[in-house]
Amino acid sequence: MERFQDENKWLGSFYNEILVKCPKCESKASVKEELKEKCECGRCHNMVFECKNCFYKINEPVYQYIAFGKEYCNNCHEKFEYQSQPLKEKPLTYKTKCPHCNFQEEWKTKTYRVKVESKLDNGLVRDHWYNLPLWFQKGVCKNVLWAYNQEHIAYLERYIKADLRERNNNGSGNGTMVSRLPKFIKEAKNREKLLKVLEKWKE
Repeated sequence: MERFQDENKWLGSFYNEILVKCPKCESKASVKEELKEKCECGRCHNMVFECKNCFYKINEPVYQYIAFGKEYCNNCHEKFEYQSQPLKEKPLTYKTKCPHCNFQEEWKTKTYRVKVESKLDNGLVRDHWYNLPLWFQKGVCKNVLWAYNQEHIAYLERYIKADLRERNNNGSGNGTMVSRLPKFIKEAKNREKLLKVLEKWKE
């Protein structure tokens, strides 16, 4: 009988390297932790994207800006709301048309920023920093099985293989990765299908 005991790992335990699809060449690339320069504590880090195939590198996420607001038209005096498409630069003012009378005006605007989304493979599971599709993901049992890296794959495999799965209650409650796994991963009827996918990812 195979046995699994929860090591109280959470998803962040596997953030050391997240394998993704490169937006330039579509090869396997990675988002890795990198220590910040001139860091005295040694704990500060940021996540850097790098592709060893085409040498494309990003040190920080790329953002775009959305202009928005509520105004009263100076022509028909009706109140309206507006929101722009994503803009490359942060605007101080934004020109828009009144939806009631088509009168065009320029307003001092509010903005919020959004991460630039990859245009590759919409609908797939993505990393949190650069919004790039994870390299390891596959549709199984009408759900998506995914993993960040080989360490994550090995941990999932140990859990799925186990006949006896033990929780290690150290006060972490429902915060561990295992406690939050979706139902299709926990069900014994899906074990064989899931293990075949994980075995292929290990090759």
